[in-house]
Amino acid sequence: MEKIKIRFIRTINWVTEHRNKLFLIACLVIHAVYAGLFHWAGIWFLTALNLFSCCFYFFFLVIRRDTSERSMLAAYFEILFFSVMSELALGPDYGFYLYIIGMSASVFYLLPSYVNKRFLYQSAGIALVLILEAVIMLTGIRFDGIRSAAGPYQPAVFLSNIGITATIVLAAAFLYSKEIEVVWGSLNYNMHHDALTDLYNRRFLEDEIRHLPEGKRTEFVICMMDIDFFKKVNDTYGHEAGDVVLTRVASCLKDTAGEDNMAVRWGGEEFILYFPGMKKDQAYRITEQLRRRIEDMVIETDGKKIRVTVTGGIAAGLPGSNYEKVIKRADEKLYMGKQQGRNRVIL
Repeated sequence: MEKIKIRFIRTINWVTEHRNKLFLIACLVIHAVYAGLFHWAGIWFLTALNLFSCCFYFFFLVIRRDTSERSMLAAYFEILFFSVMSELALGPDYGFYLYIIGMSASVFYLLPSYVNKRFLYQSAGIALVLILEAVIMLTGIRFDGIRSAAGPYQPAVFLSNIGITATIVLAAAFLYSKEIEVVWGSLNYNMHHDALTDLYNRRFLEDEIRHLPEGKRTEFVICMMDIDFFKKVNDTYGHEAGDVVLTRVASCLKDTAGEDNMAVRWGGEEFILYFPGMKKDQAYRITEQLRRRIEDMVIETDGKKIRVTVTGGIAAGLPGSNYEKVIKRADEKLYMGKQQGRNRVIL
């Protein structure tokens, strides 16, 4: 089941990435089918109209190889032109006006960078449908030869146009909603994580503790950790090397935290390990192992080998404890560790 879900997500991502090209190909195929149908029916005007549209999409797909939003805008106006000409030739019974309505809805997805101009194109499309239908009804324009030749195909053409338009609108709405989900997911992730280290940020930890349900509150342990002499690393090797050190140390903290605990970048070179439902002694053993791991680690960047150590301070809180006071106590223990020579964890 998980494999199917992953494959589905990959397919959606691929379709989203190639949506413009797929749309142009779909338009080319539809016009080619209609060109063949109207040629079979002997309606040369509509055959020529669809062949013109085929050439239009062939030009963008094969000659210019342009699938940018500019090509989508050109396709939008081509569809408006094609729908108007087909509607005038056949009347409303064949449903070609539906393409104008469908594209007016889909333009939001196909032209994301045009922002307010999309409303202008939508309004133009809707106004065009109203004007077109009014002109046909008021003037009584009829091309009896074309309509009689196309008459046997009217139900099939009308149903096809409904199906094609509905598919375009539903596909655009579905893919647009998926893109919105991705954007919101990215925003939510960035709001709760540190951009450099990929650890949780200070805001997330505070919200997590503050809004923990009453029944799920347990004793907890806070370990405040600091990279020793980190300013010296930046001054000696440069800030880029400093960033590499931060990310490598953060990776160690993330591995140590696992899924049950939480690793947080508190600020600068300060980190917090949050252990819910854990005793101080157990937390000390875990953080002491982490300290030794970082001490033994060699960080290579730009041909330079850097070694760093960390100092930590541990404080425990009972259910309902003021987490800010617990963090302050852990910070005080950290300061004690620095006074005692660094590269140690103070319980």
